[in-house]
Amino acid sequence: MFNKSSNKKHNSDKPIICTTNGATYQKYHSYKKSYEREVFVIKDYGEDRGVTHKSVALFEAVKDQFDRFKIAKIFKEFNNANILVDSDLILIDKKGNELHLSGCSCGYSGTGPHGTLEILNKAGFEIDRRFLFCSKGFTLFHPNEEKELYGERL
Repeated sequence: MFNKSSNKKHNSDKPIICTTNGATYQKYHSYKKSYEREVFVIKDYGEDRGVTHKSVALFEAVKDQFDRFKIAKIFKEFNNANILVDSDLILIDKKGNELHLSGCSCGYSGTGPHGTLEILNKAGFEIDRRFLFCSKGFTLFHPNEEKELYGERL
């Protein structure tokens, strides 16, 4: 399934579209230079994009396909007209595999940040809702990962 050749440009087959637990998603493989191998990516898809309860359902349905998530981030991308283009919650596991959830957000006290809070807490990140409501974007390390990298919190 994985192409181990390092001389070819790595680009996987077309995404596989799946439906599980009431959520539709796509799964594909992508070569990551930082890991020097292919990883898999799961993204919510179609009419389910941007729907918080669908993102929570997808997380519940596919979380067992991942190792422990070590990084969680939301990066908001704007186009030239200053219109928000993308702001998925991206969870990255220890092996570099990624879960993209478009129904999760931050920066206000609505449904999207509440979904982000629910998912991050279920994934073991120790997050306070005030942080999510006030944050315009973030990159978080899992508490276990943070200890390995930086030692105990003061």
